Amino acid sequence: MRFSDRIRAAYDGFTGKSETAENAAKQPETTAQHALPYAPMISPGLLEDIAFGDYDRRDLWAAEYNVRMVVDFVASKIAALPFHAYRVKPNGDREEAPNSEIGKLIADPSYVANETRYRLIHSLVVDMMLNDQWLMLLTMDEDYDYRLRRIPYGTYSVQYNALAEPTGVQITLPNGQVNYELPNKNVLLSLGYPGAVGNPKPMSGALGPLLTEARELASYRRFIAQNGGRIPAYIKRPAGMEWANEQARNDFIQGMRAYRKGGGKDGGWPLLEDGMEIVTVDAFKPVDMADLDARDRIGIAVCNAYHISPENVGIRTGNKSSVEAYKDQLWNVELSPYVVQLEQQLNHVIPKAVGEEDVFILANMDAQLRGTPSEQYKALSTATGRPFMSLNEGRRKLNLPAKDDGDEVIVPLNVTQGGQPSPQDGGNTQNAQTGASPNGR
Repeated sequence: MRFSDRIRAAYDGFTGKSETAENAAKQPETTAQHALPYAPMISPGLLEDIAFGDYDRRDLWAAEYNVRMVVDFVASKIAALPFHAYRVKPNGDREEAPNSEIGKLIADPSYVANETRYRLIHSLVVDMMLNDQWLMLLTMDEDYDYRLRRIPYGTYSVQYNALAEPTGVQITLPNGQVNYELPNKNVLLSLGYPGAVGNPKPMSGALGPLLTEARELASYRRFIAQNGGRIPAYIKRPAGMEWANEQARNDFIQGMRAYRKGGGKDGGWPLLEDGMEIVTVDAFKPVDMADLDARDRIGIAVCNAYHISPENVGIRTGNKSSVEAYKDQLWNVELSPYVVQLEQQLNHVIPKAVGEEDVFILANMDAQLRGTPSEQYKALSTATGRPFMSLNEGRRKLNLPAKDDGDEVIVPLNVTQGGQPSPQDGGNTQNAQTGASPNGR
């Protein structure tokens, strides 16, 4: 793309197709119009409150432990993935394209100063899981490099037609509102199921009744813990037994109060007068609430709502073999829809917008399934049928100096001529085929 075309694309991304003349007149006449202004401070008046109980979706992230735990787990896992740009050759082969415009963009995508790719993608996944939508603008920084700018939920609104199809986006910026008609090559908008009239219905709304119940139970547990009796017992005095005097009665009452929380003698017991007895009762006890079990069950319900195994989050435990199976399920099944949605939205807009339609973005999910280094090396050697690393490459991993003759990858003769599928075979395959004894006898 020519330099002038990049400036024009950036200018389009700044103004939007349908910006009014009044807003256009407000823009400063400088050579820095390619740079979007910094994100505004969000005031409550700009935010759409979709509340249930005492909380809205903004508070879910801040105050709901189980939602925060599950959403952050998914977002952090996806944000930690390596993202690469690949170019498709005319013959269909693919090669990594780190020096392409998209390759440079995905290496350092955020328009916000000092925001890493991890933080940008983490925020997008959180937006999707809490709000069922996210919005970014493709723009340029002061060095005319492409950047992605996340627009926080609540600072934009989406317009729909009668068929619940998105037709435009209105974004609130410090100097006014900017309108974009859709489709727009500078707008990356991901929307969930819109229902009959638009506006996605996020999972956080469906969790509302469950979380409201959980808050009521938590409040009840706190009330019991603060005000319930510390021991299920009472003191009994014989009928007709009189106090020696009023002072004795008051001293006993004050002594009992001193054994309450904060009295300085917690857990003890006062001296009883003659004839008094301690009588235990089968009363309600805090353990009867099974509060820890209730908390876990709510966490499991939130995991199920987002289609994540509780074992992967740590709410339920398992043995070593099941943990490995759940790990495979996490990356192959549970997180795959979130990653595919992100990849498709990026590739739907960015390649065409920057003029590199033969380049696409791919998240390397295999990087999370490689296993330990020893497992990786054994699998690679078996898959290639030969050693895959030279002596010096191995020594560098141990921070040892290189050898003069260590740059060649040496293939053992028992692999090239002995018929073994890999150096780890040890002759087992050949012996099995010929019926020979494994130890040669």
